[in-house]
Amino acid sequence: KKETTMIEAHIRPKLQPMFDKMGTIIAPVFSPNTITVCAFVLGITSAICIATHHMYWGLLFLLLSGTCDVLDGTVARLNNQSSNVGAYIDLIVDRMVEAAVILGFMIAYPEYYVAYTTFFVAVLLHFSTFLAAGALFENTGEKSIHYDRSIVERAEAFIVFAIMIMLPEYLNNVLLCFNGIVLLSGISRFFRVVRAFS
Repeated sequence: KKETTMIEAHIRPKLQPMFDKMGTIIAPVFSPNTITVCAFVLGITSAICIATHHMYWGLLFLLLSGTCDVLDGTVARLNNQSSNVGAYIDLIVDRMVEAAVILGFMIAYPEYYVAYTTFFVAVLLHFSTFLAAGALFENTGEKSIHYDRSIVERAEAFIVFAIMIMLPEYLNNVLLCFNGIVLLSGISRFFRVVRAFS
């Protein structure tokens, strides 16, 4: 049984009509890959703002990056432009933005190095099991590859980043708790895939 996040299962369907309207407006002007590049640039800008202690600017650019991350897939669907290359670029850009944001926090608050290091270990496990599942399972969904969902995905990561920006005094504890959930999710997927092919 696939794990599904609350945001993906319950909140995203309610918000998607709004993104569809936004996508309809920008689809004639911007390609999905262009929007993905915008998400990347905005995410890197957010990381720079965090590193230089311009936290509310960091939050603004982070939210804009997340919005673009939703819109690239929306525009691809509306224009019938979904592609394996686009999905590949999107996956890589997503991870690079997350890494950049954590590096921004690392520069701004270097004393929490254990939490940052644990984050990278957790994401490495989580993303590795995701890619392995995508390669091993037959794709029966709408995505370009088999998309094995998790209890934590991009939206959850952005919510955690936003809390870390707004409440830096709780940064260490919030990130460590999130890391634990990501690790447990990656371990759960690892054994789920092993069982499926045993």
